[in-house]
Amino acid sequence: MGAYLDRLNAQYDEIRTGIDDLINRAADENRDVNETEQTQVDRDRSRLTELQTAIEHYTELESRNGKVAELRRTLPAAAVTRTAPASEPEYDIAREFPTVGEYAVTLHRAWMLRDPAAREKIDRATAHQLLADNPGIVPRPVVGALLNDIDSARPFINSIVRRPLPAGTFDRPVITQHVAVDKQTAEKTLTASQKMAIGKIPVAADTFAGHLNISRQDVKWTSPGILQIVFEDFAAVYANATDNEACEDFAAGVTNTAPIATWDAAGIFEAVFTAAANAMGTGSNAPDTVWVSPDIWGRMGGLTTAESPLFPGINPGGGSAPVGMRLVVDKNFPASTMIQGPSRYAEWYEDLDGLMQVGEPDVLGQLVGYAGYGAFVNVLPAAFTKFTVPAPV
Repeated sequence: MGAYLDRLNAQYDEIRTGIDDLINRAADENRDVNETEQTQVDRDRSRLTELQTAIEHYTELESRNGKVAELRRTLPAAAVTRTAPASEPEYDIAREFPTVGEYAVTLHRAWMLRDPAAREKIDRATAHQLLADNPGIVPRPVVGALLNDIDSARPFINSIVRRPLPAGTFDRPVITQHVAVDKQTAEKTLTASQKMAIGKIPVAADTFAGHLNISRQDVKWTSPGILQIVFEDFAAVYANATDNEACEDFAAGVTNTAPIATWDAAGIFEAVFTAAANAMGTGSNAPDTVWVSPDIWGRMGGLTTAESPLFPGINPGGGSAPVGMRLVVDKNFPASTMIQGPSRYAEWYEDLDGLMQVGEPDVLGQLVGYAGYGAFVNVLPAAFTKFTVPAPV
């Protein structure tokens, strides 16, 4: 009986946890419980009431059995000699109660007079309905929030300049020749003069979109609702796709390269400072960020200088790189990527349509989709340096 009671308690805890998770999810999403969720809560609470009654009943029986066992332990064991194992005859209710009147009298003695023998006789005649007899009406609640293994963070895009997309195609203006300022050679002599030249970088946006047709039955009868789950998945997949596009465009557009002679503190510091000096020689700002792919980030963890980590506080969301630069790790960079430069010259333009949906009454469907438009621009490619990393030993 103890195992069965444990099973009832486990089912009670499982259903109660499912109700709590459902209500907490609605609270986290700052909304009321919808009609489908309320129906499930009401059904689960009804089942909890049934389980509570059963648990109380079998707990009482368990307690009584324990008391009887304790009494038996205090009595001397009786010597029993049997010549053959006793076999209990098959129960026959007609043999136990030959007439309806005898059954009625026995029932009266059991419940009104509390006759133990009569109660035992009635108990043998009673059919017991167990949970295992009706699995078709035992609900299996969904416990916990839905697990989605797609990371919707965009480390690279979040580390550079982000601007709204003005049009599908546009020009990014850049100064190709500046005015002149110089020291005057002598009083009343002509000062320096040079006209400004402004060029343009043509930009064409890419479209990122997807769609799905969901039946109305799927929309109405799922809990948690399939529509919200699909929308959240669209947003996560869109974020990953756009970040991947920006990472690939950035890595492919950097033409300056510099070798890291040795994968240690001395080799990395020499390469980083040399590349920074070369970039500043082109007139760009000093580099403030190092972007790396996960495989390079993994190798950074073992680098030390004077028994201290070369990259303190390193983590995939951002950390410290040499000479105080910011470290950004993005899974969408191609393998062996390590680029440094000033983040102000890398730009991401975006126009997000987001979620769209339209009903299809002819087939009882819900057509849903997600769309956005984005473009990456490297305003000053000469300011960035891609390092050639030696193979791991």
